[in-house]
Amino acid sequence: MKWAINKDFRKLAAVLAAAAVAAFGMERVLAFFFYGKDSFYWGRYLGIFVALELLACWACFRDIVARKAEVAALVVTLSVGTLYALAVPASTGISWDDEWHYNCSMAMSHLLNPDVMKAEYYYADKDCFLETALEHKNYDRKSQKETYQKIDELYHQKEKTLPGRYWPRYRNLCYMPAGFGLWLGRLMGLPYHMAFMAGRWFSMLFYAILVFLSIRKLKSGKILAAAVALIPFNIFMASSYSYDHWITAWLLYGTCCFFGELQQPEKKMSVWEWVCMLLAFFIGVGPKMLYIPLVLLALFLPEEKFVSPLQKKIMVVAAVCVVAAVGAKVALMFVAPGSIQDARGGAGVDSLGQVSYIFSHPLEYTKTLLGFLWDYLSLKSANRYFSHLQYLTDLEPTVFSSLMVVTVAVAAFTDKNEYDAGIALAPRVATYVLSFGIVCLVVTSMYVAITAVGSNKIEGCQYRYIAPLMFPVLYSLGSGKMMGRLRGKVKIRVKREYYNGIVLAVCAFVSIHAVWVYAINLY
Repeated sequence: MKWAINKDFRKLAAVLAAAAVAAFGMERVLAFFFYGKDSFYWGRYLGIFVALELLACWACFRDIVARKAEVAALVVTLSVGTLYALAVPASTGISWDDEWHYNCSMAMSHLLNPDVMKAEYYYADKDCFLETALEHKNYDRKSQKETYQKIDELYHQKEKTLPGRYWPRYRNLCYMPAGFGLWLGRLMGLPYHMAFMAGRWFSMLFYAILVFLSIRKLKSGKILAAAVALIPFNIFMASSYSYDHWITAWLLYGTCCFFGELQQPEKKMSVWEWVCMLLAFFIGVGPKMLYIPLVLLALFLPEEKFVSPLQKKIMVVAAVCVVAAVGAKVALMFVAPGSIQDARGGAGVDSLGQVSYIFSHPLEYTKTLLGFLWDYLSLKSANRYFSHLQYLTDLEPTVFSSLMVVTVAVAAFTDKNEYDAGIALAPRVATYVLSFGIVCLVVTSMYVAITAVGSNKIEGCQYRYIAPLMFPVLYSLGSGKMMGRLRGKVKIRVKREYYNGIVLAVCAFVSIHAVWVYAINLY
């Protein structure tokens, strides 16, 4: 066994070395024929290297791709995520509110040292990078070099000392991975634009590891979980300053724990396993507590999963207490004056007035809500919540977004085996109901926070809020006895190494193409 592992590591080292050399030659050829004999550009080189490395890994490790989908997903996530973290300009103004999320991560990185340099605050200034992605400001290499030099000069000038430490708390735990990357970058003495990239990379690394651990929990549906995790939007957010990837990854882990247990009805669930599942839901919803109803999925675990009736009672009480505690906090946010009001909505926004309007006009609001959801959740909108890369793609879907939609849809109904047939109707219906309820809560929060009182439209509800719910809903759609009988009649005879490889290759291709077209090519 030890010899086999060492052999695989030697083979991997040879693959990476060969890809590194071949990528250099290909970069020079592409630059000569298609980029006007351009000088060497490392972003272009990195994109080619990632593509060659993934292709070579599939060719050399097809048995691992077939047997260990979680390992294959980890390799793809790390490879594509690294490309996004390093090839996209070291700047804010790339994703929604990233200057704020960077600011929180930066403050978290100063847990041990409260002295903040001017360069660190410069990145948090929204006005300095407002046109970075939307208008490609400082995209060319000369402008980037000048900007990075300015930032590095500011890095040696102290701005101020933080009045207090930014201790990790429930709602800001999501900034710890990026904060650690920024702290490590400073510790290593990196130029600050590189420390900024390190923060993004560690955020992506955390996401990749948690996705790997999530997929391991499943006996079936591993490639579906991998495809959802590798949706370009999710990779993009994981490689940016954001909290979205935190919610998506932790809820993926929680739901994989849940469905993984349902796939093994004869197996008893240990105390540690259900504690990890509940903690995943609880920790994951910290930045956006409206997702807390997903914890109630734990109530649909059958009695046979527990060692004793007492264990189930304890778990039920724990789940209800978690939902009640977080739900009370959410309720207070809706009724407290100005607690969720967003200034971007304009003068007509009044959160208390909007809540009062909803309760006094329930039928009118229900009509407005359902009308919005009809478009928000429709198939024609799927392109936007699968591969919409925010400011990087000028708020539009990527070129191959439809291919991504089809790939995930196919995986939802074909990445199945005998373990899925036993998934009962009750937990699947509960998944639909809870997910729909969460979407209604999220949309309503936008109606209260950012929409004028009494409006028949709902403003500010972005498609990213659907991402954490994709896997449980898609997995439930393709499971159950009826779907099992249907698959029995229509068998897809494709070897696992090819099936897994094709799905992962499509996911990687769409993401690599997007970053190449919308970032690398523009330099």
